[in-house]
Amino acid sequence: QSKAKEIIEASDRFGIVSLKLEAEACYANTIELTLDNIVEVVNYADSKNLALLKERCMNFLSSANKKEVAKRVSFANAPAQLLNDLMVSLARREAASDTDDVDIMCVSDLRRMAHGRGLSVDGSREMLISSIKQDEEGSETESDQSDLD
Repeated sequence: QSKAKEIIEASDRFGIVSLKLEAEACYANTIELTLDNIVEVVNYADSKNLALLKERCMNFLSSANKKEVAKRVSFANAPAQLLNDLMVSLARREAASDTDDVDIMCVSDLRRMAHGRGLSVDGSREMLISSIKQDEEGSETESDQSDLD
């Protein structure tokens, strides 16, 4: 865990995206999330644009006992985007697992889609969604132009 975090720090500092994403996946899969450490982990994920780790935190919160969360977790210092991310996690739980709605897709699916389109896969969930939507709009504009020709 600590090695993965060190690799995240170094790869983020030097802009080695593929290494950062690998280390993030390792860290996200091995860290034990608890109500005691969740805000610290979310803040770290937000500060380093670790969308996969942040999503794992949101999934943990959305599946946790809400009464215990309300009693034990203070969101006073949490990232501003936290509420939206939590709502996305809850919406994804309610939606069909094969949804095509990019607004509630999981980060790994968004990264796969962005990579397939030649877009950057590093950054926040919001950045991934924005670049995918911009790419779709650009494709529609090009398609409309070719129809006129």
